[in-house]
Amino acid sequence: MSNTAALTLQPRQDRSVMDITSMEIGDVENVIHLEATMGAYGKVYSTIRFRFNADRSGGTYQGQGRGFIDEDTMVAGAGVGIWRREGSKAYLEEVVSISDGTQNLHRGTLDMLKKTLVIDAYILT
Repeated sequence: MSNTAALTLQPRQDRSVMDITSMEIGDVENVIHLEATMGAYGKVYSTIRFRFNADRSGGTYQGQGRGFIDEDTMVAGAGVGIWRREGSKAYLEEVVSISDGTQNLHRGTLDMLKKTLVIDAYILT
């Protein structure tokens, strides 16, 4: 018998589209910088550092973000996740801890041709 409950995911906010503002391409990792206006977090700036697996078709990543909700309120977030590439798109899944005490599960699609990251954020706590 298991003492764990089934995981039911509820959206934290509407789907968000972040724009890639710059990229750094490297041998060990690639770094992208993004920005967007996101429902729960206001104006958001983010950096994601991608590490590669052996065949460079996926790997792990770490992200940092800052959301400016209004002139007096800023939240910070840090996440870790996994990614896999299919052609010009990468599919991302990460757990994010936010400075207001909440946690999210993010699922995203990075489209290098459109220079966007589409994110669905779900409530973990």
